[in-house]
Amino acid sequence: MSRFDEFVDEFVFMAKNAADVASKKTGEVVEVARLKYQQKQAEWDLEKAYAKLGAIYYESQNSKEDFRDAIALAMNEITEIKGNIKKIEESIRTYRKMQRCGKCATDNDVSALYCSSCGSPLDDAPIDIDVPVPVKQDEAAAPEEEV
Repeated sequence: MSRFDEFVDEFVFMAKNAADVASKKTGEVVEVARLKYQQKQAEWDLEKAYAKLGAIYYESQNSKEDFRDAIALAMNEITEIKGNIKKIEESIRTYRKMQRCGKCATDNDVSALYCSSCGSPLDDAPIDIDVPVPVKQDEAAAPEEEV
């Protein structure tokens, strides 16, 4: 095999890899756009659900009928829509390789150890500075003996 053939083979291999990467990135961009559209639709549904709840409440104030069941159903619908929006947002963060700060809700790169906005350590659980950190038994300092 000549040097020219090796060069062509390597060029074709690199071009194929570049096309694969571009194709994957294009798929990710399309998926994020689809998820953003779903998020916007869910936000519109949430606005409608809040309006519906307001109308039910208004009617309940002008009537002697019991509207508690209708209010509960509307509230459940709102809760469900909010849950869907959170799932969509999490999917978008996953595609973008982002993680959300548990303290200030800023999106950060998935490889970041600390929040770029507030400086809090980033992990899976929200940070609550009012809650004392539990100490493991083996880490607890034993009383020092006097010498």
